[in-house]
Amino acid sequence: LVGTRRPVPGAPRGPRRAVAMDTTYKPVLTKEFEKALKTLRTSPFSKLTQKQAEAVVAVLASRESAGETNAFGWSFAAEMDDLTKVLPFLIAAFNIVDRDCDEVVSREEFEMWLHTPRLEHRTEMGAWDSADISEIEDSLPGYCKRGLDGPNGLVQLMQRVRGLHFEEGGRETMSLRDFVHTCMKAIVEAKAIEESGRVSVV
Repeated sequence: LVGTRRPVPGAPRGPRRAVAMDTTYKPVLTKEFEKALKTLRTSPFSKLTQKQAEAVVAVLASRESAGETNAFGWSFAAEMDDLTKVLPFLIAAFNIVDRDCDEVVSREEFEMWLHTPRLEHRTEMGAWDSADISEIEDSLPGYCKRGLDGPNGLVQLMQRVRGLHFEEGGRETMSLRDFVHTCMKAIVEAKAIEESGRVSVV
């Protein structure tokens, strides 16, 4: 091409430049991800900005490598859509567990929620309150139904999160960031079981 300098054979090559994403893009994603979590904590059902939504997808995808069932990792997985549908409700559940609002919950606190599962929500008067999961599901419009109180609903998902993080992971505490990531793992796992069941039936 015109204006392109061709390397001289045998001439020493200069050092390769570092990949820009390692020094600039990743911190920006992490910052937007933290903003997204803060927004969801303050108001679980508020709409994220485009950057925040993209950061949630990108950060979660970056923590999981591609596998046999999904060559692209989580970035292009249908499970990401499944997570976004229930993420506000999951955050509302986390808010109930995290009563001191430090974004870290103990195993004992998590277990207590499983015994009496409720979700935090804002009332018409603007005050914060909690309600049973079935009440929340009943209050949703028909097109927004999530099956939160169903056999494969929120409690079952939270039970698997407990198993993955505390039991299999051997942890005693869980941060909000780890909670969101483990929720994604549980959803991916459930989707894989569901798909394998369909294949066996066929």
